[in-house]
Amino acid sequence: MRGLGICYNLVMLTNKLQLDYKPVQIILPLNYEHIIDKNDSVVSFLEVVGGLNLGKFIKTSNVGRHDYDPEIMLHVILFGFMENIRSLRKLEKACRTDVRFMYICKGKKPSFMAFQRFIDSKLNESIDDIFYEINEFFIHKESINTDVIYIDGTKIEANARKFSFVWKRAVLKHRDNLYLKISKLYQTIDKQFKIPLTVKDTYLPEDLNNIINTFGLYCHHYSIPFVYGKGKRKTCFQRYYETLCEFQVKLTEYEEHLRICGDRNSYSKTDHDATFMHGKEDYYSKTGIFKPYYNLQIGVSDEYILHLGVYPNPTDTKTFIPFLETYFERYKTYPKYPVADAGYGSYDNYLYCLDHDMELFMKYAQFNKENESKFKRKIYNVKNMDITPNKITTVDGTTYTYSHDYIQRRGLYPQHKKVYTHDNWDESMKEQKIPKTISYDPVMIQLQDQARKNLKRPNGVELRKQRSIQVEGAFGDIKANTDYVRIQRRGKRSVQTELTLVALGYNLRKFHAKKLKKMK
Repeated sequence: MRGLGICYNLVMLTNKLQLDYKPVQIILPLNYEHIIDKNDSVVSFLEVVGGLNLGKFIKTSNVGRHDYDPEIMLHVILFGFMENIRSLRKLEKACRTDVRFMYICKGKKPSFMAFQRFIDSKLNESIDDIFYEINEFFIHKESINTDVIYIDGTKIEANARKFSFVWKRAVLKHRDNLYLKISKLYQTIDKQFKIPLTVKDTYLPEDLNNIINTFGLYCHHYSIPFVYGKGKRKTCFQRYYETLCEFQVKLTEYEEHLRICGDRNSYSKTDHDATFMHGKEDYYSKTGIFKPYYNLQIGVSDEYILHLGVYPNPTDTKTFIPFLETYFERYKTYPKYPVADAGYGSYDNYLYCLDHDMELFMKYAQFNKENESKFKRKIYNVKNMDITPNKITTVDGTTYTYSHDYIQRRGLYPQHKKVYTHDNWDESMKEQKIPKTISYDPVMIQLQDQARKNLKRPNGVELRKQRSIQVEGAFGDIKANTDYVRIQRRGKRSVQTELTLVALGYNLRKFHAKKLKKMK
């Protein structure tokens, strides 16, 4: 029996070995560095970040459990954006299956929540410093010409519901109507109960506290019951009390809407920092649909994104000055040649450039149309008129005499305008669309003339061409090649972090592509 048991055990052991057998030669684990090709993108990535002490920008704590090495986490996230892996779950999977990520992780396998916590608690505060530290490396390594910067903007859809809009004009209209209802109710209460109430044009939620408390105490003192439900008749005290409470809640809601809107005209309920704007697809197809967007502004030089900013403005005109202000804070200098399209050629932007020793290389609204015959046939366009200090003469001989000056103070710089009046204007000319007065700003005309001369020079033509190639090419690569058309995070701080990581990924891909081009 003992022999039979030994034979049985040997048979079972043999079967187990056959089941566990795999026709693959087992080898000792090697360093991943020997497996990766020398022309792989991870080699270029480590060439950039390997010599930089990026960990100094990330705050760490010795309290509690130890986290993953913050510098390793940062390298994984940056390389993920370089490889167009923006999903944290896909990043977690790459750390388990992709040799290059395993090499960067040094065998660690962070979960997607570990990446999320790292971004929220550490990277949001330090991503700007990291971005400009890496850019300094590119500036010295690639000898980037920082005297020239090509500026442009694009709208990227926010991670917010399309129909979650709050319009400032609608809120103001509803609030004004509520003011009238409160005033009318005050007059009714005063007439019926002889309670002296101050009727005003505007009210705050706190203004209704006294009358609400008065009705509440009165009902409590005289034991007037509050009834609810079908078939129950409310007393006038209960109706007035409940109406005043509803008005107070509505006033509080309107004030909160206006506080969140600030200087904007709208915001989204699901992302308060997103503003409703027209995108290009909506503008050209004329759908009339507004969507929540962020306005991303970038500055490109020698094909690298050196600066970026996120703004709630639907147009680019008002982003130019704050964009260059933050550029100066980072690089301690202004670019000599800020090149931009017609959306930036405003009075304030031109004078701002002159105040900070920058050349005028921004187009203005009519730059491309001034040489067209249709533009030259416009009789009442100031640029087609003969202008003297006291008189303006149109092409057809109509004269306008100087009337007065006025100052427009809507912008950063006061704008002085001259007004000329038609000598023999009457009501019959209104149907012929002959203007009664013509106003223009002589300083703005001079600024536009200077910008046109700069842009028409040989170096100006080259700068215009390079602007179209470099900054539009950067947006094309980000939005078309990497399919980045919608932001994944919410809130301006998180959105700024995400867009900065996208820009870093673009710069790292550009460095790798240029490196391979030089090698070939």
